Amino acid sequence: MAEKKITRKVISKAPSEEVAKEEAINVSKTEEAGRPKRVCFFCNGKTSPSYTDINTLRRFTTDRAKIVARAKSNLCSSHQRAVTRQIKYARHLALLPFVPKV
Repeated sequence: MAEKKITRKVISKAPSEEVAKEEAINVSKTEEAGRPKRVCFFCNGKTSPSYTDINTLRRFTTDRAKIVARAKSNLCSSHQRAVTRQIKYARHLALLPFVPKV
């Protein structure tokens, strides 16, 4: 992740030492924006996607039966590839639809 370097002046508390020194702080973009870091659904639960778990796989498909992109599904790259593979396998076994019902 790209990190932004912020500098600020820190004045020591001792009255005899009124020397200001600069302190560097590394702040990531997610902390700067004030939102929590995204966590992968499968990494968080320490599980792996399976073609038999249809309810979980439906979570990663749209109402038009398209596979949701990684940016929207909040999955890590390895689990996104695994979910895609498992959805395609479940479609071949007729557990998930290729196209939605009209």
